[in-house]
Amino acid sequence: MIPFREFLVGIRPAVNRRIAETAGSDADIDPGVLPLLLKGKRMRAGLLLYIHAGLAPAAAPTRQALDLACAVELAHAASLILDDMLDGDTARRGAPSHHLTRGDGRAVLDAVGILSLPYALAAPYGAGYVTMLASVQRKMARGVVWEMFGGPDLPPADLYDAVVARKTGCLFSLAAAWGAMATGEEDAIVAAFGEFGLAAGKAMQVADDIADLSAPGTGARDSRPGSEALLLRCVPGSNGTRQTLGRILEREVIGAAARIVNAGRCRVPPVVWEPFGQAVRDIVGLTMGEEVPAG
Repeated sequence: MIPFREFLVGIRPAVNRRIAETAGSDADIDPGVLPLLLKGKRMRAGLLLYIHAGLAPAAAPTRQALDLACAVELAHAASLILDDMLDGDTARRGAPSHHLTRGDGRAVLDAVGILSLPYALAAPYGAGYVTMLASVQRKMARGVVWEMFGGPDLPPADLYDAVVARKTGCLFSLAAAWGAMATGEEDAIVAAFGEFGLAAGKAMQVADDIADLSAPGTGARDSRPGSEALLLRCVPGSNGTRQTLGRILEREVIGAAARIVNAGRCRVPPVVWEPFGQAVRDIVGLTMGEEVPAG
């Protein structure tokens, strides 16, 4: 398998074309929203299609796999609009945040409209896909509620894990599970890849929070509630903060790789174990804007 970073470059044009088709005039989506939908690294779509390619190496990506990949990206795009409003973020993907250019009310309505698109893409492939998507969106909402307004009475590390598993990890988990499902794999392999995707998504969120905390002149959103602030609560004292955060991130990356070994016991070809493990490091590196070495 080619490295995940190279794979992402190859699949982005097809993903963007399909998103543009889905959000076209027949979808009743405001044309002013389309530029937002056509931006992004496509890591969730890439993970889905990478797993599909690894499990079915002799077959080209199917229309089903592409539709499902676009569905997870559109679900992510809608969540970004709402996240930026809740967080008070002023920039997204190199441009002003959507609510700043459209206004809060219109941005909410845009997000609701976008949220319909993943269901339109997934529905033709069966009710199971729709049910899984609905479950993930409920979990994402719950994760953000816990992040912003407080969650269960748990130790900081457990609460942080619960938040990032829901607000970020579960959509990666859906992408990974759908990548296996689209190849017709058995339930055990689908479940194993769902666990792999969950771990990959958690690693991505840890990397994102570390990047935010490390940015010059920034902190945990000026001390407002957020996953960055929760992550800092996992670090005892003020000494060795950077090293401790690095260990937390590495633990998540290694955990994701372990899920591939579990999947391997369910008949996943050993030849794909290492590329999938490295894909998590690529996701982390792309999130932090740097290369992350293997090992």
